[in-house]
Amino acid sequence: MEALRLKKSKTPKRILGNTIRNSIPTHSISATGSIGNKEPSPDLQRGNTLKKKYSLIAIAAATAIAGTTIMAMPAQAAKPSITIWVDAPRLPGAKLYAQIMKKTVDVKVELHAQGDLVQKVALFNRVKKGWPDVVFGPPNDVSVLRDADNALALNKYAPASFWKDMEAGNKWCLGEDKQYYCVKNDLAQTVLWVNTKLMKDFGYTVPKTMADFEKIGIDLGKNHPGYSLGAVGTQGAYSSWLWPSQCPVNQATSATAVKIAPKSPKCTRATTMINNLLKAGVLSTSAPWDADFLETYGKPNKVVMTIGPSWFGEFVIRPAGSWAVPAGQITAAPMPMWAGETVNYSGEWGGGIYTVSPHSKFPKEALAFAIFMVSDKRNVVDVANPDGSKGAPTFPASAKGNALWKAKVSADKYYAADPYPAMLDASKKIFAGEKPVSYDSNSAMEGQFSNELKKSKDAQAALEAFAVYATNLAKQLGYKVSTS
Repeated sequence: MEALRLKKSKTPKRILGNTIRNSIPTHSISATGSIGNKEPSPDLQRGNTLKKKYSLIAIAAATAIAGTTIMAMPAQAAKPSITIWVDAPRLPGAKLYAQIMKKTVDVKVELHAQGDLVQKVALFNRVKKGWPDVVFGPPNDVSVLRDADNALALNKYAPASFWKDMEAGNKWCLGEDKQYYCVKNDLAQTVLWVNTKLMKDFGYTVPKTMADFEKIGIDLGKNHPGYSLGAVGTQGAYSSWLWPSQCPVNQATSATAVKIAPKSPKCTRATTMINNLLKAGVLSTSAPWDADFLETYGKPNKVVMTIGPSWFGEFVIRPAGSWAVPAGQITAAPMPMWAGETVNYSGEWGGGIYTVSPHSKFPKEALAFAIFMVSDKRNVVDVANPDGSKGAPTFPASAKGNALWKAKVSADKYYAADPYPAMLDASKKIFAGEKPVSYDSNSAMEGQFSNELKKSKDAQAALEAFAVYATNLAKQLGYKVSTS
């Protein structure tokens, strides 16, 4: 993606109260066995005071006897201590890192919902405490946290070789000052996930255009009712349809300007197709992990193909608690191309980031955690997950980590064919018109858009409802909004 257009002096300031996110109860995991910030008992405090008192008396006496001057010895360097906030998928890697580093760095791991810091950073800034050292969050948070003076410029805290390794995958985090303000954990580029068995059973071939995708959907609804092409709730429509279609409803054109034009032909072609497939009964307005979708389509293995991010295979399609599609049926294919285009663009659903607080006393150690998560084999390939799988479930943004992840995924016999080539192709074609903005566009899409879509079954009406809400947010923050 192109460099961020986030000049600090010009970026509109975010009103943090506009963001509404749900948070997960926080639990702390300390590598050193310490429990929170528990104060020592009064007896222990008194004991420590007496020890200090008698030590000073002894030193003074020794000085008097020897008739010499006692030189102050340099204090022993404090053991670095960092607090990490991660979501559930990153928790196994974070816990592993805490154990690996326990002799050299005191690592405290806390489980938080993505975006939790955005909700709390204003409070922390006001009371001058509480900031975690390093946080995993949604990609758009880099803009919000910079506005809140809580995203550290990171270049000097890691060797040039690391930034070279991240160069292709970390453009989202690059400011106009050529400083990186975050580390991209993964790319979440959309691909076409295909159930090869069902496609063969129904006589379909993998579509190379969106027009062919729609034709299959219409035929599926007519001749094989009860089967699906996926779900467009939460961020499904945005990441898999609107973004790859280059629909301008979240396109920052500068630090102070954004284009929100829901009636653009590149928006209406996507919403029209979604509406056609909703009417055909082959798209759902739910999320792919919602209970109704799981019971009707996911678990019965009735999703013939669907557009979704690169992490769908490991995180949605495969797990026993999700769709649980049997081995040997699923693979990824390139994104179908929209009519009139020369590039089959991809969107992105997720692709989280690590940010380091400028309040951290140990920024180098905080950044080292992010480096471990994105590029170390012990996390990318080997870490044990609660569901019995191993390794990171997402396509690493680090070139080094990506090579390790490729070897794992390409050799995985679960897939009917190697899904990596399609993922790699799509990772180079994420439409770069989308950039971070200082308002919470993700929550607006998950709220205004998804709610209206579920109610009206009209994707264009839902997009226009989103546009009204997002326009108001943008203007409140000082953006100039273009509608054409």
